[in-house]
Amino acid sequence: MDNLATKTNKEEIQSKLMIQVFDEQGSYPFRSLDFSNKIVFEMFDYTLRTPLEKADAFSQLLKVPFECNLWILPVTEKTLAYQQAIPELKSAALLDMLSSIKDTIQRDRTFIITTLQQIKSIAKFCKDLGFTLKNLEQRELENIRVSY
Repeated sequence: MDNLATKTNKEEIQSKLMIQVFDEQGSYPFRSLDFSNKIVFEMFDYTLRTPLEKADAFSQLLKVPFECNLWILPVTEKTLAYQQAIPELKSAALLDMLSSIKDTIQRDRTFIITTLQQIKSIAKFCKDLGFTLKNLEQRELENIRVSY
């Protein structure tokens, strides 16, 4: 996938963030990733930002000054399992209402992939934007299946 470009003050800036969306039903994208010099963090936005604030945060994410990949995988999972993983009480309460109606939830899981040398800088950049990062084990990642 091509780099995304953003324009500010009539100046084009190439993003160093490569975005890839996986949509092949039943595929396991992480099984083909070379983990020898890569580290993967799942990215969460537990803030209760408005859609405009979320768009602004994502726009800022495109300005990351380090080369990295952002993978987006659609998944279907049990609503209760997702709810229990959310540390923010307000967000968890909203999903609690949803879980009483719906057994499964479809959502996109977002991952930042970078080198071991750049992870501290990228982690700080993401946290400064309000994102929460969670490190997952390779075997956990390899078991994530695209489903929608």
